[in-house]
Amino acid sequence: MPKVDRETAVRVERQAYPGRLRARTNGCWRTRLSEAVDLTQIGVGEVELAPGSATGLMHWHENEDEFVYVVAGEVTLVEEGGGEQVLRAGDGAGFKAGVARGHTFENRTGRPVRLLEIGPRTAPSDTAHYVGLDMVLKREGRRRGFETRDGRPLAPDDEVAERDRA
Repeated sequence: MPKVDRETAVRVERQAYPGRLRARTNGCWRTRLSEAVDLTQIGVGEVELAPGSATGLMHWHENEDEFVYVVAGEVTLVEEGGGEQVLRAGDGAGFKAGVARGHTFENRTGRPVRLLEIGPRTAPSDTAHYVGLDMVLKREGRRRGFETRDGRPLAPDDEVAERDRA
């Protein structure tokens, strides 16, 4: 049956970043909706964002488009260069692959927010660049890991240096 069974769908707290950066996403939970119905070409995740939490560090992707849709609540889209916009239920935002302009979503309210994150699963590889940090996320097929910009692997407890954008 194609209906998502929310009781068995995988729900994970998004705390994958190395070192002190991990705290940035405390209170950010993702339910893997597309995996629950065995979809392989598209990824859809429902994100629950607690007050004071963010979806991630400011980043952009080389090979993957991203689309975020607000289901409930109010969230602030923060873009590289200082741009900010408040999005409410029914609003969406898209980010084209290869456009080097970082973004993140922050819950600055006192209430939880629910979002849908939608993106492709068809690119054989991708690199996510983290603005102002000496860190990228490399993905090759199902393998993924954080590295410094010059390719040194980052362990979970490693601290990440700040760095200019260039």
